[in-house]
Amino acid sequence: MKDGLKEIVGKKIAGVVVAESDHDPSQQVFLVFEDGTTFEFYGRQFTCCGGLDQASVLARYIQSGGAQVKKIFPAAVATASANDGFEEAPPSQEPLEDLLQRDLDAWKAAKAAVERARKR
Repeated sequence: MKDGLKEIVGKKIAGVVVAESDHDPSQQVFLVFEDGTTFEFYGRQFTCCGGLDQASVLARYIQSGGAQVKKIFPAAVATASANDGFEEAPPSQEPLEDLLQRDLDAWKAAKAAVERARKR
């Protein structure tokens, strides 16, 4: 897998766009971040779980399926801790106006991504 995943650590997801096509990549998932950037996961048989799981059991879950962790991209927002959990990010120091503007921009970006996906 490519190392682009390290670029999403610490970003806040504002929206998720799912697209399907008759040609490769047949399934795509776009994470739309509050800063207006996106990240794409794609594949022929792309799927996910039915809901959220606790990060504290992640290592055990991976091992129970016979898999091995190949990469971890640590950051202040999500660093692996000794108990297989994740440390919480410190509270934001950004002014409320900046946070609201970023959320609005992210909403606009998510809406535009959805419209592009609909046109495919």
